Amino acid sequence: KQWYQRRVRATRTIMIFTLTYMIFNLPHFINMILWSIQMSCKDSAANSCYPGPYYDFYFMFCYIWNISEVFSCGMNSACNPIIYYCRMSGYRTWLQECRVVRTVRERMNRHSQRLLLYLRRGDAN
Repeated sequence: KQWYQRRVRATRTIMIFTLTYMIFNLPHFINMILWSIQMSCKDSAANSCYPGPYYDFYFMFCYIWNISEVFSCGMNSACNPIIYYCRMSGYRTWLQECRVVRTVRERMNRHSQRLLLYLRRGDAN
């Protein structure tokens, strides 16, 4: 019974990672499809291709690629440690032993206290 529950939990964790990857990379997949359509239409005589206006404008062309490749990939990579922390008790224990979680909390408390002191001094002036 315990072996079965561990397999089910591992399967769910893998599904969460896969869905996260698919969701964050969906803009890139769509962008590649539209770009392929536009490139195939450039060779043909038809000038009215669907994604044409988006890729003809240079700024929009660069903007779409940055969002779909850089931002989406970065967000996927940023979510992975959060999923590890939520789903894997061994990872949680390791982080707590390394004092990573406590160190981040301590830094946040120090910074918030400094900010409060700064704001109080600003009100006095």
